[in-house]
Amino acid sequence: MGWVCVPLRLILGGLFAFAAFNKLIAKGEGPATSSGPQGFAWTIKAFKLDLPDWAVLTSTFTTPWIEIIAGAMLILGIWTRGAALVIGGLLVVFIALLLSVLYRGLNVDCGCFGDMSPFCPAKVGWCHIIQNVGMLAAAIAIMATRRHALTVCKC
Repeated sequence: MGWVCVPLRLILGGLFAFAAFNKLIAKGEGPATSSGPQGFAWTIKAFKLDLPDWAVLTSTFTTPWIEIIAGAMLILGIWTRGAALVIGGLLVVFIALLLSVLYRGLNVDCGCFGDMSPFCPAKVGWCHIIQNVGMLAAAIAIMATRRHALTVCKC
């Protein structure tokens, strides 16, 4: 099973690093763009969670760094099970937030990958739930594997 997880680690780690990069690097300006920190903050506010400004700012600047560090750790094979646990936890939160948006009938862009939507349309829909459940399944498979091939440490 250790070799099966190598492509899962590379794909999942790459997706999270790519998503984080798009949340950190601005490619445009104004509310029409969802890339960069400002765009990510607009996306968080569009979810209408009634968060105080400090929580929006904290989420805006910590989420991408958690994603990029956990993604890089998966790619490099450093503490792979722990990195998969962190990504799995993020995905559970993301799925809950997306379900909340669907339940409340909000018409908002996901902002998952900044301005890009490689797998799903920009607007939040069931495609995003399926996409995140698939990534969560990959994270669980990585967590369940005791020994990983091509890792820096056997942790």
